[in-house]
Amino acid sequence: MPRARDLLAEPRPAGPRPLTARPSRPRGGALLVVVVALLLGAVGTVGLAGPARSAEWIVLCTGYDPCQAAGYPHAGYKENNATSYWRQSTGHNCTNYVAYRLVRNGLPNTKPASLSGNASNWGPSFPGQTNDDPAVGSVAWWNTSFSSTGHVAYVEKVVSADEILVSEDNWGGDFKWRKVTRGGGRWPNGFIHLKDQGATVVDTDVYRPVTPTRLLDTRTGLGAPAAKVAAGTSIALQVSGRAGIPSGGVGTAVLNVTVTAPAAAGYLTSYPSGATRPGSRSVTYTTAGTVSELVPARLGTDGRVRFYTSATTHLVAEVVGWYPTTGHLVSVTPTRVLDTRTGLGTAQVRIPAGGSVDLPVAGAGIVPSTGASAVVLSVSAVAPGAGGWLTAYPTGTTRPTTAHVRYDADAAMTGAVVSRIGTGGKVTIQSTAGTDLLVDVVGWFKTGGDHVAVTPARLLDTRIGLGAPTGRVAAGSTVSVPVLGRAGVPTVGVAAVSITLTPIAPTATTAVTAYASGTTRPSPANVTVASSRTRVNAVVVPVGVGGSITVHTSAASYLVVDVQGYLKR
Repeated sequence: MPRARDLLAEPRPAGPRPLTARPSRPRGGALLVVVVALLLGAVGTVGLAGPARSAEWIVLCTGYDPCQAAGYPHAGYKENNATSYWRQSTGHNCTNYVAYRLVRNGLPNTKPASLSGNASNWGPSFPGQTNDDPAVGSVAWWNTSFSSTGHVAYVEKVVSADEILVSEDNWGGDFKWRKVTRGGGRWPNGFIHLKDQGATVVDTDVYRPVTPTRLLDTRTGLGAPAAKVAAGTSIALQVSGRAGIPSGGVGTAVLNVTVTAPAAAGYLTSYPSGATRPGSRSVTYTTAGTVSELVPARLGTDGRVRFYTSATTHLVAEVVGWYPTTGHLVSVTPTRVLDTRTGLGTAQVRIPAGGSVDLPVAGAGIVPSTGASAVVLSVSAVAPGAGGWLTAYPTGTTRPTTAHVRYDADAAMTGAVVSRIGTGGKVTIQSTAGTDLLVDVVGWFKTGGDHVAVTPARLLDTRIGLGAPTGRVAAGSTVSVPVLGRAGVPTVGVAAVSITLTPIAPTATTAVTAYASGTTRPSPANVTVASSRTRVNAVVVPVGVGGSITVHTSAASYLVVDVQGYLKR
């Protein structure tokens, strides 16, 4: 557990404290008994006051990143733990962590005059604010009956008057979330009410972004044999249990899938392992080229997704995030609902240049007529008569300027689209050139969930000087794109934005990547496009420093960014 003393009172020791002896000088509650319990194979922790029961101190997760991935956030302490709050020792320390949470909730970063000494002194320091009533945002406090120096934790959720969830950081240990019950023998000695927050801050059904991580590369043998995937075959990719993703409870993985060096034009289909392959398309590609698409991939019960390819090709896939099986995104096995070649869902006629089709989605058998706010579609232009683009938007609203799928003459192209559901439960899809049109339903978002689709709006267009100087962005350069407070995206409470990213007419083959401002650029690219061509890909990007995202291009290129929605924190 923690180092609790005042920074000005005593310097922090240079080396780790020994496990075999306790230093005589004051320190925060560091549970040596955790180590003892592990050595004894006990369930829970053996406390100084006696053996623990199994329900007293249940560890839900350990570590900043594993907890964040499992839906138990650290509230930004990972990035701020080098800062002292209330003059407490920095780093892994229960008192600094709790002080950070209280300052983040609105208290000043000035140590209260009544506060002194170790964590055991916190309760006596605030006698008028301490009682036995837990509340979200209150401080769970243990005195010396728990350890010689006590402990404090932050109350994240009140399940009942006798059960709580807490988060904590530990001197000499790690960040954790735990469940504590009154009958377990380790109930807090009190709850300090300094800046209560009221309602729970935990929603376990939300989207969980992860650091973009490559899981599959058939060129190198990562995740599959080092060879092209043969035409008419499929491979299985293990997603659960990798890249910080839990081994169970994952419903949908959000993947950036790249097809490279295909032997012929064709398409790729993703579907859950163990399911029958559907007739849908996730990615469409041309001979010898490279194309990337965002694919919300439903996983099988074994935590794997299968990729089928109609032509022999190399495949690459990076995971960027996931939803739990109970998440706000309800993923389905991709199901075709529109095919103008056969008359499925509409008349058997090509969409004319400038024409559109109103597609019923809500109440049509896959997406419910009520309780759905947006639909996730895979939209394909097939054999277009000229180069152009497809745009999807809620029926009954004005068509936005954004492009969801960019295609070349006589070359099929596919893209993922998230659209709000419009009048009559429909989505309108418009094409600038004559083409056949295919649409597959991939999933839908629950009303009131963490994803909010907005009217698509342009945030960056370097062709006209919108958001950046006019002209191509130089090779190896970046451009910052503010997103908070723009185009319907709130200024607070936003974890990530969904955008379409469009490199236009690069001077050479370019790889374009969008990522949170202030963070290290991940190595996987979101879009790869050949010289003088134009491509579009959907991207989900965490919001970074200054409420912005950053876009990097490896070759000089015009860049366009359109916001499609946001994910609530």
